[in-house]
Amino acid sequence: MISTGLTYLDKLTGGLNLGDNVVWETADGVPVENFIRSFFDRAKDFNDNIIYINFNFSPHTILKRYDYLFKRKNAILVDAFTHGKGNSDSVFLDFYRSDKYDKERIICIENPRNITLFVSILNEIEKKNREGTFYIFDGVTGMHELWKDEAAVLDFFTFTCPKLYDLNALAYWVIRREAHSREFIAGIMNITQIVFSIKATDSEFYELQVHKLQDRTPLYGSQPSYFKIIDNNIVFEDKKASEAFNIGEKVKNLRKEARMTQAELASSLNMTPGAVSQIENDIITPSLQTLLHLSSLFGRPIDYFIGASGGDRGRKGYIALSKKSYEPVPHPEVGLLRMIDSEHTGIRSFYVTLNAGQAVKDPIMLHKGREFIVVMKGSLKIIINEDAVILAEGDSILITDTFASRYEGSADYGCEFVYILLF
Repeated sequence: MISTGLTYLDKLTGGLNLGDNVVWETADGVPVENFIRSFFDRAKDFNDNIIYINFNFSPHTILKRYDYLFKRKNAILVDAFTHGKGNSDSVFLDFYRSDKYDKERIICIENPRNITLFVSILNEIEKKNREGTFYIFDGVTGMHELWKDEAAVLDFFTFTCPKLYDLNALAYWVIRREAHSREFIAGIMNITQIVFSIKATDSEFYELQVHKLQDRTPLYGSQPSYFKIIDNNIVFEDKKASEAFNIGEKVKNLRKEARMTQAELASSLNMTPGAVSQIENDIITPSLQTLLHLSSLFGRPIDYFIGASGGDRGRKGYIALSKKSYEPVPHPEVGLLRMIDSEHTGIRSFYVTLNAGQAVKDPIMLHKGREFIVVMKGSLKIIINEDAVILAEGDSILITDTFASRYEGSADYGCEFVYILLF
């Protein structure tokens, strides 16, 4: 196991392995460089080469931001910015006339818009830097902005990711949240070994979520983790989501109220009594499928299990909303009203209106997770993986690990439906 540099993240994921490609999906303003710093702060004796491929910033900025990295003799900067998004500006070219330029450790690509040239240069670098080398691609979004071709970027990733895996290298790939199509993200997730997303919240914490962990199981399932940045150090809130939401206590109380044994509940959930005991003692967090079964079995909404408790939710134990209280959300194509939008409770729900015959060819909202739709009025046609699914009034659909590429209301009445995003 190779440490990420963060004890909590190692505990969450089991650490890194040689060959891992780690995708960091970030939002603007989220400092992913702190995760890079954490790795090398822990791995002070990291003796293999470090290759930093940069599309987004001038070499002067990179050397200043990652000074601790380039103080090492084994760090190499591949500059795809100066003659790329930097447009060969004299201000950026001045760096190569300064005493900071080390031609042995800084490779300036003359025409990074030429994909063939860029790939050939990287191939030469990979020949010399094989097992144990740490590659940092900053970033995939900058690559897309330069090449103007999402398919070409995905082709590059699809080729490079397995190659680095076979070379037993490590790689961090930085992607800016919501800058790419859902099909592109799906392609990335299909190829890589690990996917994290990090984003700001409306509190002092950032949120980290594990979307993929190949051949490993996240310690806390799909529940997000929260961290702060204190003096450039990442400090995680070391508390399981199941504990924060009291899921185990809620399941235990409901089971006892129903006069069921753990064995009887386990039989209803198609799991072992030991697994039920682990859920009730907050050792493991139940999956979404298990939560849906619990919701149906005990007649409680999912929000009951994954909503906050105590003062955060009030003393009544429920939230009642009238349609008048729904908040309009700007959207270029559909009528969209926000019902509940709280990622801390694990649910975001919206009331969507499509006019008669109206079709939406893109996702209504960019969301990597499960989606649940209930048709309230009219009918809805959804295209999923080229399959046409038609939902009448009262019908519903749970979309788990794929994407809907088209929504179409009925020709006569359109459609109104509740659109729920589950985390």
